[in-house]
Amino acid sequence: MTAGRKAYAPVFGLPIPHPRVRVFGPAQMVIVVALLLMGLFVYAAFQTAVQSQRLQQQERALRADIAELQVRNAELTGLSEYIASDEYIESFARQKFGLVMPGETVVEVDAPPVPPAQRTPGQRWWESLFGD
Repeated sequence: MTAGRKAYAPVFGLPIPHPRVRVFGPAQMVIVVALLLMGLFVYAAFQTAVQSQRLQQQERALRADIAELQVRNAELTGLSEYIASDEYIESFARQKFGLVMPGETVVEVDAPPVPPAQRTPGQRWWESLFGD
């Protein structure tokens, strides 16, 4: 075949169509790479949002724990101050040892024994002794 001549089918005398071969050129490569990078950025943004939400939930839980521990710390501080006070020492000496201040008269009441205080589940040890 020479240049400029078309090939003809031998039977019908029609030209033979040449199939067009699609070429994967530079423009298509740039588009594919751009789409892959966009997908990567969307995935990274989604992962960052999920991690941010988890961290916010952990922060809320820790803040609630801190508030609970601050309340408990205040209770223990108050209890510690009470135990160190003269009022507690005096009441302990009266109840446990039967001591009295000078000039006071001891009066004993004969009553049936009181059962020991029972702790309920979740109750702190000092609450059964001193009340809420």
